[in-house]
Amino acid sequence: MFKNFLKYFLYFVIFAALGAGGSYLLFKMIDLRKTAEVPVLTGRSITEATELLNQRKLSLNIKSRNYDNNIPEGYIAQQLQEPGKRIKSGSEVDVIVSSGKGGEMYVMPSFEGQPLDEAKLTLSNFDIKVGKVTWLHSDTADKGVIIAQRPLPGNTGKNEINFLVSLGPYDVFYKCPSFLNMTIDDARTLAENLGIELIEQDEGSKVVSQKPESGAIIGKGGSVEVTLGRSRMWF
Repeated sequence: MFKNFLKYFLYFVIFAALGAGGSYLLFKMIDLRKTAEVPVLTGRSITEATELLNQRKLSLNIKSRNYDNNIPEGYIAQQLQEPGKRIKSGSEVDVIVSSGKGGEMYVMPSFEGQPLDEAKLTLSNFDIKVGKVTWLHSDTADKGVIIAQRPLPGNTGKNEINFLVSLGPYDVFYKCPSFLNMTIDDARTLAENLGIELIEQDEGSKVVSQKPESGAIIGKGGSVEVTLGRSRMWF
């Protein structure tokens, strides 16, 4: 009687163990279906890595972009989850993408106050490109002179520079004033105030004629020719 009980008990233990083992394997298989193995991504392009992860129900997450002298730009330089590791399906795999070769520094000179043409010659020796050139009028800088630059002078990681360049002052026009019958001293003062060059002909203390005539349009920096003589005395 006891032997039969012992035999049935052993059968029960064996079946229970087999059932437990089977359940464990079943749950393990189900769990494996919910995970995916991380593939090797280093050295692959972003497109290739994305397609490979999508096949395994994983996604790509770009954590940062760094310069790398060995990995081409746009390719994965490092992955943060080790290849072969199993992670939950739908998870992201973090990577660092190469920005290509970098770290090269350029010494950017100061060009403010220099003519643009001279700056271009200097830049060709430094292997630095001229980027955007913006022109504007300035009352303090002659035409073609550099007013500002970006990047500023000093060390920079860019081999391109942008300039702000002067167009010179705005053109100013006047109606030519009348210099007739003015003393030469008054005529000189008025011309200086208006930025007009006064060209004097003959000798005398007063202006007896002028070219162009009064009311004609002249620009700042233009000239007016005046003929000098003596005022007539009438008795």
